Amino acid sequence: MNSPDISAPKSQSSWRERRRFLLATVAITLLYLGIQAIWMWGAAQLGHIGWTVNDPAETYAAEATTVAEQSRPLEARLDPRVPQRVFQLGYEYGYLSQWLGGYGQQTEAAMLQLSRPVEAHIRRLDELAEQLAVAPAARLPMRTAADFSRLTQRIEEDPAGLAGRVEQVSSPRLRHLFLLAAHVGVEAAALAPSGDLTPIPATELIGKHATLAGIPEPLWRPLSRVGSGTRETQRGDYLSAVAHLENALAKPPASGIRSSD
Repeated sequence: MNSPDISAPKSQSSWRERRRFLLATVAITLLYLGIQAIWMWGAAQLGHIGWTVNDPAETYAAEATTVAEQSRPLEARLDPRVPQRVFQLGYEYGYLSQWLGGYGQQTEAAMLQLSRPVEAHIRRLDELAEQLAVAPAARLPMRTAADFSRLTQRIEEDPAGLAGRVEQVSSPRLRHLFLLAAHVGVEAAALAPSGDLTPIPATELIGKHATLAGIPEPLWRPLSRVGSGTRETQRGDYLSAVAHLENALAKPPASGIRSSD
């Protein structure tokens, strides 16, 4: 008489357990990916509207007062056009670092070709650097993809020493104005019509340097966010905000931006 075959039920039970485990693993993975996608989407939306954990206008208010006091006697001897030129210099520096940085390290001939669309920006950068006596000035060098991915941090680190030279010929306050403009220039270049994704501004750093530079909040807030609409609309609104701040810097201290603000 044959004994009952108990291996088949055990095999089926083992397969069901493996299947349940596999399905649970897939479900947890999909849930994790879904949560991650939602978190990234939410973070991007907050970044686009200029949200920060702490309000830079409040966080750096006390430090801004100290910077203004240190800078006031230094700026008293400067040409009134210097603040606007510092802003323009920083803007071109950031703009070119973003625009050309994505190409990485190229031959001189290739870089000459790639630079043609921004020749006017390059000339402007050189002219401003000469006017402010901080030449030579050039975009941040990008040798690797990692260099470009760290563009915001590298601007802060100032490896070429351009921000430091600006401070030497002007004041600590205008160094912050230069860094503000550099981050703004990066965003302006990233909003090029050919882009696919809406770039997120360096909101925290824009707010920080603007506050330390004595820029009134209504002038810098629009630069810390990207509006809605088409890419052309976003870029147009952003460049209008840049021009508004630049024009304010050109006004006499009595009606424009005061170093003690």
